[in-house]
Amino acid sequence: MENSKGIFKRYIYVIIPIEVVLGLVYSVAGFIAIINWYLGTTGAGEFLYSDYIPGDLGISLVMLSIGFLMILSAYYWFKRKPVKSLAATILGLGLAVAAMVMQVLVIIASWLDGIIVGEPIACEELVMGSLRAEALLGYVALPLFYISLRILSETIT
Repeated sequence: MENSKGIFKRYIYVIIPIEVVLGLVYSVAGFIAIINWYLGTTGAGEFLYSDYIPGDLGISLVMLSIGFLMILSAYYWFKRKPVKSLAATILGLGLAVAAMVMQVLVIIASWLDGIIVGEPIACEELVMGSLRAEALLGYVALPLFYISLRILSETIT
């Protein structure tokens, strides 16, 4: 059994660097979603990456929250507060996985709706739904979330 210091040392090498990059990407995607929402509301211009980042205010707030939590986790780590860092990590990655699961459920619901109603199912719609920002970034966050939960369970026991 590894001691607590070894677990947190492994934590910095595995999760913190990836989490900083992922947090920045989530934050940028959240800001682009706000811009797309504004452009869609006012009709002032052309959308940015509209196939991948929707102009939805709700998902932009979720993505910004996830990004800021991941960056906050690195901040707490460098302030020598590993418990707060792990808590922010688990919360941010948990939100990321929840957003990904919601997007996957939307894809499944769209597919089932097409089957039930008898309409043709557009493969492009299913593929583009699985390539949206919250889904793609959630695929990356899922193994990190598992690792974080393992570190938490090893720390508690």
